[in-house]
Amino acid sequence: MSAGTQEMMASIQEIASLSEEAAAGVEQTSASPQQTSSSMEEVAGSSEQLAKLAQVLTGLVRKFQV
Repeated sequence: MSAGTQEMMASIQEIASLSEEAAAGVEQTSASPQQTSSSMEEVAGSSEQLAKLAQVLTGLVRKFQV
């Protein structure tokens, strides 16, 4: 192969490598909002459970008030 052909092949391989890295970065970036959404749903569910427990505890405390 000529020097020009080898240089072109090296450039193409470098571009392919950079493209793969960019694709991996995009994948990570798109996963972040999904993880955040999932975490927020979990927090919301926990908040609802805490609110229900607070109501139960309030009812139990009222039984002991004089």
